[in-house]
Amino acid sequence: MINESRIAEILKGPDENVLSDLERCLPNLTLTEKFDLLTLIEDNEIFRLRLPLRLETYALLAQNTSDKNLALIAYLRLLRRLGARRDIPNLGEIPTDSTDFATHLSQMAGKLSDDEYLTEAVESLALATNAFRSGDLGSMEHISLRGLEAVMRIDSWLNPPEIPDLKDLAVCETGHELYFLATNALFRKGDVSHAQKIAMEWSDLIEKWEKILGSLPRQRYQYFQIVGHLNYETGVYEAAIGSYKKALEYAPTAYRKSFLWLSLARIERNLGKLDECWEHTSNAITAILESPYPQMAAAWIEWLALDAYSPSKLAQIKSMRDKLGKAGGIEINRVTAAMTRLYRLLGSLKHGTDPSEIGPVLDKLISELEGLESWPNLITILATRAVVFGRMNDRDGMEKSIDHARELLSTKVAPDARPPIEFFLENANALALRDIGDYDEAFSALFERALQARMQYPGGMGPDEQTTVEALYYLGALSGNDPETIEKKIRDTIKNRVN
Repeated sequence: MINESRIAEILKGPDENVLSDLERCLPNLTLTEKFDLLTLIEDNEIFRLRLPLRLETYALLAQNTSDKNLALIAYLRLLRRLGARRDIPNLGEIPTDSTDFATHLSQMAGKLSDDEYLTEAVESLALATNAFRSGDLGSMEHISLRGLEAVMRIDSWLNPPEIPDLKDLAVCETGHELYFLATNALFRKGDVSHAQKIAMEWSDLIEKWEKILGSLPRQRYQYFQIVGHLNYETGVYEAAIGSYKKALEYAPTAYRKSFLWLSLARIERNLGKLDECWEHTSNAITAILESPYPQMAAAWIEWLALDAYSPSKLAQIKSMRDKLGKAGGIEINRVTAAMTRLYRLLGSLKHGTDPSEIGPVLDKLISELEGLESWPNLITILATRAVVFGRMNDRDGMEKSIDHARELLSTKVAPDARPPIEFFLENANALALRDIGDYDEAFSALFERALQARMQYPGGMGPDEQTTVEALYYLGALSGNDPETIEKKIRDTIKNRVN
């Protein structure tokens, strides 16, 4: 036997001694001590500046214990910690490449568990995690839902035992990760209603498991983050802010907080709170650049650059790009890589780049995202493509882009998630029509489509909405309407909508 304080002493010891000391005492650990060990390995105070050692510690458990359930938990935790990180140590026979590791775990699952349903759930989790990291949303959705079907057939998942063993803990960690991946895939593909249904199930299950295991901060963090995303996607910004702030209470590190700061920044930009947006995004980028995954900052640096108008802010963006270049890291998520290129293109478009040079790059991005089934992002790029065609005075190309985007919106995005995306799309349509010189149709597009879409979701008027209202007067005047007539039409439309 070895008590918790001795385990902590070993883990806090010199790096070169931790693995050998732990290996010697591993065969004598009781069940309680194994639980203590697993808890202590997750202690960020012990491993804050020793992240590679934590990976090596889990690799030791995976390869040097006769307890299959302990090995399985070690594999599960390696799965969620590997990814395309820059600080991966040698893990012995365990593959360090995240794709190879996912394949390895899916093949090992049957050796790590005698339960056919747990085996199937672990296999699905490994492959769904790989799809998540590569940005393949279609595979991520299909595989994670298949995994949920398997885990739902495990009695302890739905009815956690009062005194859990290590197998129960493995079931718990597998099930919660599958719920996170499934809801994530669904909302990112635009199926918000399905994601909301699964999130409600997940909330009930988190509560059940917390009655047995105590607080589950990782799962609470993930859950409130997802709820925030779902509220954001449906335009309920205040509720989204509340969910993100709740998730911040469970975020253990600045790196984990960075994702929530970025989510808050998206809302702040929509609401015109650009100073708050800049601060949250800057803090998030700093945290990501200092993490094992610096490449994840690339898209957000380019997103933030769209607001960099002053010399000081342009200097900050340059500094961030320089730090990213020195930090290294490889981006394996194809959706994220595509959005990084899009933000760069939008920035160049704002600074006067010839639209004909941008069009071919957008065409390539459209093809990539269609294959990945990233429908909301694809609609964003199609809308941008329509604006480019408008500046090139190519009406046929503009109409094809808008029609394609509208088709995806009506067939691939859930009804409750459509209005904010439709508002963005129809604004782009009106902008393109204005550039072509068709002011009457541009006015109708703003009034009959964009304004109608905006009235379908709550929240305050942000800069985009204010710009739309201003454009209504501008385009209405160009179309021969006087301001009073336009104002009356707006008031009547809003009144009819409310009534």
